[in-house]
Amino acid sequence: MKKIDIEPERIFCPQPMYAIGTYNEDNQPNFGVITWIGFNWNGSPHIMLGVGGSKKTKDNIQRTGTFSANLVSSDMLWLADYFGSTHGNDGIKNKVNYDYKNGSVLNVPVLDKSKWVFECEVDKTIELDGSHIFISKIKNIQIDEQFKNMNIEMIDLTKLDPVLYAPYNYFKIGEKLGDCGDWEKNISEFK
Repeated sequence: MKKIDIEPERIFCPQPMYAIGTYNEDNQPNFGVITWIGFNWNGSPHIMLGVGGSKKTKDNIQRTGTFSANLVSSDMLWLADYFGSTHGNDGIKNKVNYDYKNGSVLNVPVLDKSKWVFECEVDKTIELDGSHIFISKIKNIQIDEQFKNMNIEMIDLTKLDPVLYAPYNYFKIGEKLGDCGDWEKNISEFK
């Protein structure tokens, strides 16, 4: 396959969407949508959350050191789109009704509609030019009760139905293609 070179840009980074939950100074919930999330292991599971620019979400994380990461599924896409299209610095995001509760372990708001939620506590902050990376320990995971018997090592993403963001577009997962280790059954095209 012939390839061409293009300029490095921030526009192509397909990622699952998360509504990041924090509390404002007045204890009002604030949710902002962030897709710059990665995971790593440092003795325990951690989230690496990148937040750029001037955002209420970033201010709240810096102030409290905690946040929730609520996986966005297709049934809550337009709520997340509202959160991502409005700015917490302009006031409380309350034009759309939504239900939330406090985290089970940390003082963070958790969206009732999210099927998979991480409660996170910041371990380390890396300041970049206009953005911050919060390396945060996952202190608790809340999952929808329907997944209580799910094999945690073989999660079926079609059931969690995460929304993928590829700048300015939303997508959903269509089908499972196989399991890790299935390469021998499927590699004939490269033999």
